[in-house]
Amino acid sequence: MNKLFYKIEGNGLPIMLIHGFTGSHKSFEEISKYLKQFFKVISIDLIGHGKSMTSEESYYTFDKSIELILEILDELKINKVNLLGYSLGGRSAMHLAAKCQNKINNLILCSASYGLENEIEKKKRTDSDKNLIKLLEKNKIEDFVNYWESIPLWESEKKLSVEKKIKHRNLRLKNNSLGLALNLKYQGQGIQNNLLESLKKIMNRTLIMYGEHDNKYENISKILSKSIRRSKTIMVPESGHNIILENPIFVSREVKDFILGENNDN
Repeated sequence: MNKLFYKIEGNGLPIMLIHGFTGSHKSFEEISKYLKQFFKVISIDLIGHGKSMTSEESYYTFDKSIELILEILDELKINKVNLLGYSLGGRSAMHLAAKCQNKINNLILCSASYGLENEIEKKKRTDSDKNLIKLLEKNKIEDFVNYWESIPLWESEKKLSVEKKIKHRNLRLKNNSLGLALNLKYQGQGIQNNLLESLKKIMNRTLIMYGEHDNKYENISKILSKSIRRSKTIMVPESGHNIILENPIFVSREVKDFILGENNDN
């Protein structure tokens, strides 16, 4: 595998969408449908997800992910991109902003963590991820998805329509067990460095969003906002962690207004 898969829709200012763990570029179908009316929308498959699958472990670091994303921008001759990252994608977007803020116009972080605060938290998360890796290595992808969908983080997804839940589950099931395991091994929150200090240096206008029922990420988002100088924080109503699935139209409109609006500098 030489590059990440990506899909382009629409015309105008470029915006790149980066999905979360167990997702793919298809996670953004509803958001893309709206945003492509205003922007050139580039939806990517992160390493080990969707059509960006490889067993080569050296591809799974954040540094390599940044390199592969920059290669897409170079290939498309894009000097600066609006960058939206959800969850794992938000962490990838923060790593990119911390290293190459000159390549980003506006930064949009959805339900995204800057990293854990201390070594005790990191150890606890690493141990948890090791158990998930074992589950992925020893069982079918269905077994992992069954467990993954049962964790409290996704509680609010239960209110979604049956059709929407089935579609989202099928998207998760299409991923490769090895790709997901390698993501946890090299890009899990227990491995990730805490980015707060690095984020203090970025000057990009930044929109930070979190779900109304996602208390953990509400706190994380408010701390993030204090570190990123030119940032604003928005609560997404009627949503838990997965704001891009649970309230895509609200998210889409806020993203459009943030990028194109005239009176929203902070």
